[in-house]
Amino acid sequence: MSNTQPTRRLAAILFTDIVGSTTMMQRDEQSALSVNRRYITVLKQLVSTHNGEILNDFGDGSLCTFSSATQAVQCAMEMQQHFQAEPRVPLRIGLHVGEIFFENEKVFGDGVNVASRVQSLGVANSILFSSEINSKIKNQQEFKSVSLGRFHFKNVDEPVEVFALANAGFIVPDKKKIEGKLLQKTSVKKRSIFIALLLIIGAISFFTYHQFFSLSAAASKEKFVAILPFSNTSSDKDNEFFSDGMTDETITQVSKIGSLKVISRSSAMQYKNTRKPLKQIAQELGVSFILLGEIQKSGDSVRINAQLIDAATDQHVWSEYYDRNIKELFAIQSDVAEKIANALQTKLSPAEKINLTKHYTENVDAFKSYRKGRWFWDKRSKEDYDSAEAYYRHAIELDPDYALAYVGLADCYTYNQTGLSPAEAIPIARDYVSQALMLDSNLAEALTTKAFIQSHIEYDWRGAKPILEKVIRGNPNYAIAHIYYGNVLFCTGNAEAGINETKKALALDPLSSVFNMVLGREYYQSRKYDQSISQLRKTLTINPRFNSAYVFMGYALMQKKLYAQAVDAFSRVPPNSFDVGFNGTLLLSYAYSASGDKKRAKDEFDKISKADYQKIDPALLAQFYISLGNFNEALKLLEHAYDRHSLMMGAMRTEPIYDPIRNEPRFKALLKKTGLG
Repeated sequence: MSNTQPTRRLAAILFTDIVGSTTMMQRDEQSALSVNRRYITVLKQLVSTHNGEILNDFGDGSLCTFSSATQAVQCAMEMQQHFQAEPRVPLRIGLHVGEIFFENEKVFGDGVNVASRVQSLGVANSILFSSEINSKIKNQQEFKSVSLGRFHFKNVDEPVEVFALANAGFIVPDKKKIEGKLLQKTSVKKRSIFIALLLIIGAISFFTYHQFFSLSAAASKEKFVAILPFSNTSSDKDNEFFSDGMTDETITQVSKIGSLKVISRSSAMQYKNTRKPLKQIAQELGVSFILLGEIQKSGDSVRINAQLIDAATDQHVWSEYYDRNIKELFAIQSDVAEKIANALQTKLSPAEKINLTKHYTENVDAFKSYRKGRWFWDKRSKEDYDSAEAYYRHAIELDPDYALAYVGLADCYTYNQTGLSPAEAIPIARDYVSQALMLDSNLAEALTTKAFIQSHIEYDWRGAKPILEKVIRGNPNYAIAHIYYGNVLFCTGNAEAGINETKKALALDPLSSVFNMVLGREYYQSRKYDQSISQLRKTLTINPRFNSAYVFMGYALMQKKLYAQAVDAFSRVPPNSFDVGFNGTLLLSYAYSASGDKKRAKDEFDKISKADYQKIDPALLAQFYISLGNFNEALKLLEHAYDRHSLMMGAMRTEPIYDPIRNEPRFKALLKKTGLG
């Protein structure tokens, strides 16, 4: 006999709907069924992972509940990130917090109605939610939201303010094109009079504002700026290096202005040749202003058109046209930075004014060679590192006092792909850093590389900390300094401060796959496994081939004893990955061993050749031997990793895999030697 007494509870409600499912079914039944099967599989998996409950499954949509708004939003994010891979699922999601009640196994309540109405406003790959949800997540830095306005819904008494998740990778619906289960317009006389009065009051307010408060809108906005890649309008496509270099240097110059927040190069460059609307780019990057530029080089002449745009209004805040000799290029970069500061009503300090006139070379050819070096460096492969090193050396031949080029060479040997041992490579890197600092003792890039070597490789974490603090004080927009400082704080025991510093780096470089991975790694090493998995999935939407993200996702899944999923993650890592010596075959051996399948672990391990075995980081091998219970061999390998100055030793204090040997005297001795004990 069914229960007729209704039961009530407060819940975070999540509604999903596959956009255009009926049309898909009519067009291609097999394809539509494939999409539905994938949707249902992922839905069940992720709702369970986030401790939710599926109350109704409509085939092409669902009603789910969670005990917290954070769990609901995290689940929604992971679903949408999953569904960007093929076969894509064009899903829209709506969320609300409200009371629900059950009667005769049916679900009722105003909360259900509101969540359904909010979902109806969405588009594929969007996540919308009510103000009740927004109030509970707005202080969490991992979530970005934007208000779409207040809406009158059918069968809902009061208007509901609706927000969209504005994190990178999610679609924010165009306010002008929103459709859904809205209340139809009425012709009630009182309503018309009320609206007319509002319009009159609004008009009076508008003119009053412009009459008495005509200061630029830029003065009251958060001064967060994105400098998008300059367009190369030259007929010679080789000038792409030149236009990209102009973009980089403009970012560098504007970043010297401490009161402005400037998006880093790696995120900005992802919008090269984009056709996305400026408002969408601004929402994805979390900025208020966007600088666009065009550059045309012909012989010794260069023409540059730059314009600063208020992303919210699409209005020009400032624009300038330059037609100069190429020798004046660096003066143009300084002028653009200063004009942006003036346009945004930012007062420059005397030190900032001096810094804006400072350039690291006056040799345009050396500048071009250095920029080519950075271009190859950013591609991050052994062959590209060789090319980067050659261009840096050429830049120094053209200008022996080019400090940044020496830092570039130092980085090539710090992230060593030369075939040298760390004991051979690191002294070379240190020498190049020293040469850069002799030319400029306050050079942020050189100090940051010095601090990285000192902390991550030489294990002098305490000595590196004030160096990075100095860099950040003088260059608050230098994202890489924030990420290294976050590493130092995290590895030495201040996990919360380290994560916050990583989030600062991400605010400056939100589309960096490396920075997103670092946050996922820190969540994992903080034992926040669900947050780690969610963050790493986000990372893989930015860069689906990023091996380190698969590694740490596999580690987090292993800690949750989701062995099959961990094996799937590790199987995506190549046998010899570039990422800090990770080896996909060894990771699979570790997964099988830790899960209890010793035979398959041995079968995988036997696939590793002697030559490849020598290349694997000893710290990674130690993790495998811990899974076998051979602690003596694991400790021997960790001691070898210390002697080799392995980067992985920085995780000694935080890595969960080391928990079984933490009380071993040899492990404690290693902690002290690495400055982490």
